[in-house]
Amino acid sequence: MAAMCATPKWALLNLTLPKIDQKWFNGFIKGFASLSAKYDVQLIGGDTTQGPLNIAVTVMGETPRAIRRDGAQTNDLIVLSGEMGSAAFALQNPRRSKVCNNQLKKPEPRLDIASQISDIATAMIDVSDGLLADLRHICQASDVAAVIELTQIPVNPIVKKHKDWIQFVLAGGDDYQLCFTINIDDEDKLPDDCHIIGQILASNTSSTNRVMVLNQHQPIETDFTGYQHFKND
Repeated sequence: MAAMCATPKWALLNLTLPKIDQKWFNGFIKGFASLSAKYDVQLIGGDTTQGPLNIAVTVMGETPRAIRRDGAQTNDLIVLSGEMGSAAFALQNPRRSKVCNNQLKKPEPRLDIASQISDIATAMIDVSDGLLADLRHICQASDVAAVIELTQIPVNPIVKKHKDWIQFVLAGGDDYQLCFTINIDDEDKLPDDCHIIGQILASNTSSTNRVMVLNQHQPIETDFTGYQHFKND
């Protein structure tokens, strides 16, 4: 919803449970109801049945202007909300940082940012598979390329102390922040907690990567793929 500048309105909940565990069920419903109330989302239907544990939620909403992945233009600025790498860091270091643990286990949808950029965003995606992987999705859909500067990406200081912090930031995933593009003339309209990390370039059809990463203005090699949904190990 946030990644398309939509306001969530209704939800369907389907539960498949191996058995009724009343304590687990009460806790789950309490959490679901709390989140629904926070964003004024109504549960309008669904189903409950027996079988291997499976939770499926379908959310529907409304938007006056859907922001897709295919609207990025050459020279657009690339913008990021929030910090990168915290969730991946917490997954590997579960007791090191409460802030990072919350980002992993209780991510907040950035509807606050989405509502403020609906008039200026040209393309957008939520960062769930990893920054590089998701930015590539925008580039492929828009037939453009991109360059980003590593030092411009906001990162929690404790994450930067880890030897694998660059991988966490570029390919860790589960950040659920927003990555979007805007026209360079709209830079002054960006809300707080938004950070310009790069720029859209003309497409280079000879390159399959599409995203160049700089570290202090020097290109660095990255072979991070991010999460791949249907990869066969």
